[in-house]
Amino acid sequence: MEARVQRALERCLDWSQQGRHRKVLAEVERLLKLVAPDPQLSAQLLIWKAQALLAMGYPQRALPAAGASWQLTSSPHACHLLAIALDAVGESDRAQELLVTGSELFPHAVHLPVQLAMILADQGRMPEALEVLDTVPPSVPLPDDLQVFLVGLRANLLATVGRWPEAEAVIEDGLGCHPGSSLLLEARRSIASEWNRRLAEASLAASWRAALERLDGVPAEVDDAIVRFGMGLEVGELVVLAAQRLWRALYDREPIRLQSPEPWAAALLIAVMELDGSRPSAAAVGRATSCSGSTVRSALRRVRQYLEGLDPSFARRAFGAASNPRLDEAAPARASRRDTVVRFPG
Repeated sequence: MEARVQRALERCLDWSQQGRHRKVLAEVERLLKLVAPDPQLSAQLLIWKAQALLAMGYPQRALPAAGASWQLTSSPHACHLLAIALDAVGESDRAQELLVTGSELFPHAVHLPVQLAMILADQGRMPEALEVLDTVPPSVPLPDDLQVFLVGLRANLLATVGRWPEAEAVIEDGLGCHPGSSLLLEARRSIASEWNRRLAEASLAASWRAALERLDGVPAEVDDAIVRFGMGLEVGELVVLAAQRLWRALYDREPIRLQSPEPWAAALLIAVMELDGSRPSAAAVGRATSCSGSTVRSALRRVRQYLEGLDPSFARRAFGAASNPRLDEAAPARASRRDTVVRFPG
């Protein structure tokens, strides 16, 4: 029977590679009836059942099969599939606990900490994901495709937390070992482009910050509200500075009687986001900032009227954040990995 099952598993491998997952399921179900008394063979077949169901997008159905395989004979493969199924059905805490246990039981099963790092990254827990990757034993021999994947994953995590020089160094080291890897070449291009973009944003923000003149009285209260609302809405410093610049330009052109600074601050932030191509709801922003939606809309109409009187390209250059053309004009080259300044043309 064992030889028969092994031949069936070889067929399952071929079908799986061809994407014929229903054939895998049919074969597994047929054989499970024959090997039920043997926990080892049943566990192997249940692994293939869980894998096929996951590949077809049915994690809820894969969960019992993966769980049964893990209960019959704990194996790295069963642990991996069960964790994927748990995470897919919203039980990420259980998935993480299982992967920690599996990594302790099978220290050379690199795919378990890698899966854990991916789950943490999906939750935005990048520093923790990096710590998990650091536990992968460097001496464990890995297939080339997994080595490349690990390099790309680590580099992207480093970039996400702003450790750009380290991310670039990881990619360059990886390309030294895998010079023809299209994945790593694309990752290098993407990381370099995003790094330059972040440097350009930081430089533009610094230039705007230095040029902002102080305001007094009620106009200064609008400034303060812009900063406060920007932090609450998590729009980023560049949007906040752009809204402050827009406020000064508008107020200088047509002095405004301010009964309440908060709706104007919300309207100015919305206007900048609109320049960037977003369509935030005045009502939603009003709720988030405890402002009346109708009052925000009234202020927004005044801000839009001012912007509509400007050349669109000038408006984006003067008050745009993500859409600001100055970000694309920044010199892309860096003198070295330590260089953190992007110069803008005069």
